[in-house]
Amino acid sequence: MSLRSRLTTAFLVVVLGPVLVGAVFVAAVMSHLADSRGEALANSAVTMVDSTLGTICERIQASAAAVALNYRNGDQENAVEMAQLLVDRAVVDGVVFSSLASVGTSPGTDIGAEAPDGSWVDCGEAVAYAGAGPIVALGAQAEVQNADGSTSVFTAFREVDQTFLARLARVADADLILQDSRTTPLSVGSADAGRWDFTDSFLPLSIGTVATDVTPMYWTLAAMVTASAFCAVGLAAWLARSTTRPLAELSAAAERVAQGDLNVRVPVHGRDEVAQLAFAFNRMTAQTQSYVNALTASRDQMRGQLGRLGQTLTATLDLDRILEVILDTAMVTAGAEAGVIMLVDVDDADQLRERAGEGDLGITEPASIRIGEGIIGAIAAGGVPAHGRIVDGRFEGRHRAATEPDAHTIVAVPFSGRQPVDPELSSGRHPVDHEAGVDQARRGRPVEHARGGEGEFGGAPRTDAGVLGVLVLYNRIAGDEFEPGDVDTLRTFAGQASVAVENVLLHRHAERLSLTDPLTGLWNYRFMQTSLRREAERSRRYQRPSALLAIDLDRFKDVNDTYGHPVGDQVLVELARRITGQIREVDLAFRHGGEEFMVLLPETDAGGASVVAERLGKAVNARKFKVNDASGGRELNITVSIGIAVLGDHAETATGILAAADEALYAAKAAGRDTWRVAV
Repeated sequence: MSLRSRLTTAFLVVVLGPVLVGAVFVAAVMSHLADSRGEALANSAVTMVDSTLGTICERIQASAAAVALNYRNGDQENAVEMAQLLVDRAVVDGVVFSSLASVGTSPGTDIGAEAPDGSWVDCGEAVAYAGAGPIVALGAQAEVQNADGSTSVFTAFREVDQTFLARLARVADADLILQDSRTTPLSVGSADAGRWDFTDSFLPLSIGTVATDVTPMYWTLAAMVTASAFCAVGLAAWLARSTTRPLAELSAAAERVAQGDLNVRVPVHGRDEVAQLAFAFNRMTAQTQSYVNALTASRDQMRGQLGRLGQTLTATLDLDRILEVILDTAMVTAGAEAGVIMLVDVDDADQLRERAGEGDLGITEPASIRIGEGIIGAIAAGGVPAHGRIVDGRFEGRHRAATEPDAHTIVAVPFSGRQPVDPELSSGRHPVDHEAGVDQARRGRPVEHARGGEGEFGGAPRTDAGVLGVLVLYNRIAGDEFEPGDVDTLRTFAGQASVAVENVLLHRHAERLSLTDPLTGLWNYRFMQTSLRREAERSRRYQRPSALLAIDLDRFKDVNDTYGHPVGDQVLVELARRITGQIREVDLAFRHGGEEFMVLLPETDAGGASVVAERLGKAVNARKFKVNDASGGRELNITVSIGIAVLGDHAETATGILAAADEALYAAKAAGRDTWRVAV
């Protein structure tokens, strides 16, 4: 059996079953009800009359008490106002300021209707009528003991007349006859009532009720049962159809959703619970579809970003480019509007400098923040990730620095690692640029020697274990706060940033070691060959001279044979220091091998080179070389011979200029050493 059939059957059973059972029961007891209805009506009328009279008497008593209460020890004005209010509202017909006993002889009505002459029934006593005369009123009195010992009496009454009796008859739905000592009884209704009863509660009344013909009720009952049956059948069919059709539509739509069709929607019929279910289903599928679309777009975007990140990490050692890709990927993953990566400035270890920025940060220049200052500086100093909302420029008790963006929400993850500290990192300069030949390569000496040989890059690289930088994202899209899960995500990208920095610095350090002399810190023979070829090409292209100095220690073999090679190494290191102290930033100093050194002077002719050679010779002879050996400290007199050759004048190629400079060097040595000569 289908759900529609079950619902129809159940509805008919639930609705028609009680109707049919009730109809049979009503028909079975109808005759009994017809017999007992007269008695019930009579009893009901008696009860209603007694109850109504009791209510009237209670109101009369309450009225008398209210007037007495408002009298307030002789305040007759309040009592009169209360009496007038009760009469105006038809609670009582009148109020008499006298005792109830004097009513018959001296009415003395003060407020409302005039007190009638005749027998009064005292509501307070509620005794049976004794036939002392026609009953004209229902009354009740209240007494007030005054301060002077006197007593004030207030009587409220309702007149018992034809009007009063007619109202009482309407309430009881019966005929009434007042059984007092009147010659012609006071009555309301017809004299052919089917049943008469008597009550003497407050008033002596005969109560008459009429007989009821129940035959029309049988026909009415039959018509109602028939109409109910037709209505029930029609309503059951409509209810079953209206209930099962939306469910069938929902079932079909759910099946399509299960098959992956999120575009399906079900019609909404009405506003009942099933319609609300259909509306909720449509909303669920719409939101699911939007979530799926967003996840698909996010997945595609994430794939693209991760692919871009992977290509960047494997294809380049450009640190700024790598950091930009890491930041961009982190922003897409966390849904941030802006972000920045700041690295510790090695030249100023207490300062963070911006190396990568995305979005509208509101910063016109690269930001720099002291560690411990502002929001980012405090996070870097603590070394603990943080996330939350920035309120009035404050985050976790710290006010943002002037160089920090004015954002609403933030998530920041500091990252660290053991990596070589590169003084070029914060400035963005590359000490070795074979294509452009800029910065450090133009200075004539690598960083190792420039900073003291065994300083930051003398031998093994120096490492730090503190905070390396901070990855910061601002203003999550849609105004939400960043969540703890975003911190975990940023840890991954911060780790990638740390690895990227380490890789770039290690590559630079390895490259620098491969191009420098480990003893003196000057550029080695390999880099000299590269530099000479590049300079020869530049000289040919622009027709500009460049000079090469070949420098050789005089009688250096005697130093090694006499004092040993350790002392000879000290002499070489000191000579390298004196050479670099006498040349320009753009000049390049090389150790050619053994005790021979080379100096490349770009944009210099033979005259300029001669000046430099003269200055170098004096710098070597000016002070003795202080060395240490097994017997203690010594001072040695050292001299050098220098040969000068110029690209464009003496040779056109790297090999040719080397040969020309060597010939000039031999000429200087043949001239007695401690001098310089220019190639011919």
